[in-house]
Amino acid sequence: MRSVATCRGTRPFEGAQAALVVAMARVSEHGHLGQQAADFSEIVGRDEPFADAEATMTEIARCLTEPNDRRDASHCSLIVALAADDPDASSLESARWIARRLGADDETMRDVEASAHEDAARAEADLFRRFLVWRTGAREELIRERLASGLPPVPTPPESVERLRRLLGDAREGTVGAELARFYAQTGYDLPGSPGTLPLEVLGGHDVHHILAAYDASAEDEVYLAGFEAANAAEGGADYLAVIMLQWHQGIKVGVFPPDHAPLDPAAFARAVDRGAETPVDLSDRGWDWLSVLAVPLDEARADLGIPPGGSVAPGGTWDARHHWPAGAR
Repeated sequence: MRSVATCRGTRPFEGAQAALVVAMARVSEHGHLGQQAADFSEIVGRDEPFADAEATMTEIARCLTEPNDRRDASHCSLIVALAADDPDASSLESARWIARRLGADDETMRDVEASAHEDAARAEADLFRRFLVWRTGAREELIRERLASGLPPVPTPPESVERLRRLLGDAREGTVGAELARFYAQTGYDLPGSPGTLPLEVLGGHDVHHILAAYDASAEDEVYLAGFEAANAAEGGADYLAVIMLQWHQGIKVGVFPPDHAPLDPAAFARAVDRGAETPVDLSDRGWDWLSVLAVPLDEARADLGIPPGGSVAPGGTWDARHHWPAGAR
């Protein structure tokens, strides 16, 4: 991330991209789901931590030996490049250079390079398929075939939607379910799995994350929630965050929703990542039963799951997809 922010050590470590890297490094103070915390103080200091770009890559390659870790690093470098409202060519080229040096194959490189351009339909579709695989566990080949045929990528039985509708209608005041019902009513969103929406298996748990983490449905909040989920997830989070950064921050259409171009506060984004890393339960694990928390009082559910305070919607506040964060908000 630092290498992208400094264009491989050719410009000062300052500005919005540097602020994002410094803020993200704070996550290391907590570790992740039992992992040992790391010390990144040298990497976020004023002086360059390594002699040159080659030395930087030698150290990165030494630390990242698994293919999935190297792919995640490639995506993280791209996220820094895309963090600016108007990404500069030097940052994007640095991200591409890092991906190549991490051994990205030709197909992955095409996806990484194309993802930074608005005409990258093939790369965006590939990222979207990865996101669906992450959320549902379905085979990518099956999702590819269903999308190509114009079918929902993962079918939702109508009775599953009706069951959720009943659970929300029966939810007692103050529970997660009651708050989720309020979320749908105030945003105007249909229940996931309804005609024209993403499958319940894809969006159901995500919408519960909105409630538990208290992030609204604005474009900014979608990115902050994605940061929360990516840091909280044991695997797959970097792919998902790349999708959401493209869709809701850079305004590049990925998937089925209209894109938006939302300005981000690096401190608020880093705090969202902090909160996800501090939450001890992997809320994106497909074995976690999000339906089971609907009947639990909201405050009790947050406490049981270990979710730190924060977010943009105060208790009893309005859920508003058009909401925008005030400048400097955390």
